[in-house]
Amino acid sequence: MKKIILATAAATLLASTAMTAQAAPAKAATCVGCHGADGNSMVPNFPKIAGQHAAYLEKQLKDFRDGFRKDATMVPFAKGLTDEEIKELAAFYAAQPAK
Repeated sequence: MKKIILATAAATLLASTAMTAQAAPAKAATCVGCHGADGNSMVPNFPKIAGQHAAYLEKQLKDFRDGFRKDATMVPFAKGLTDEEIKELAAFYAAQPAK
């Protein structure tokens, strides 16, 4: 009986861990070229965004979108983002481990 309970608990834990692995939002495809697939840019000119606080990333993207921050590369990408897409991107990159 103990083996069945232990096996069930282990299976539940593994399933919940797999379910929490976050897939990249669709809009992240436009970020990969500069920031890398997981937000760890290999190019010094582009910041590493992996592991940054979600609220920080969200604010920066909104500031680019709304014209408070100026950058010839970022503004065109951020212009078309909705609040929900920004929230998804921020959560995704915040969850990535910084390297």
